Amino acid sequence: FIEGYAPPPSLIIVGAGHIAIALTAFAKTLNYHVTIIDARSAFATRERFPNADDILVEWPDEVLEQMDLNPSVSIAVLTHDPKFDEPTLEVVLKKPLGYVGAIGSRKTSEERAERLKQRGLTDEQLSHIHAPIGLNLGGRAPEEIALAIMAEIVSTRYSKDETAIKNWSRK
Repeated sequence: FIEGYAPPPSLIIVGAGHIAIALTAFAKTLNYHVTIIDARSAFATRERFPNADDILVEWPDEVLEQMDLNPSVSIAVLTHDPKFDEPTLEVVLKKPLGYVGAIGSRKTSEERAERLKQRGLTDEQLSHIHAPIGLNLGGRAPEEIALAIMAEIVSTRYSKDETAIKNWSRK
């Protein structure tokens, strides 16, 4: 007999800021494999992320292009910088991921979506971005924002958020 197992859930965090530190702690508590990717070596350090499984000091879009990304992978784009965010989203929206979230206000998210359309992404691809990232819990501190992000990732994993339910009902 052969028994198949789903790969363990993993979270790739693009951007090694304060929210990423708290998000790593929540994800590890929930048994996610956590990878931090940031091109800025001053931020992506073992001292800042002692619990991360992997820390990659590379341009996110370049390393993600080479990674085996599948539906058990969630990606949180937290850099606040279009030069990192947009190339990253351009790569990951072409992959079969379980979750893609990007930080930014509604206005920032709309402007980013317009620029990504100009880069050739479709409305269907853009509809997979959870932006603004996280459930609206009303939090402001990095830890509260991280909690909202992890809650949305878990909700999406189990198809409990509105976007996932809408997408599921279209199938």
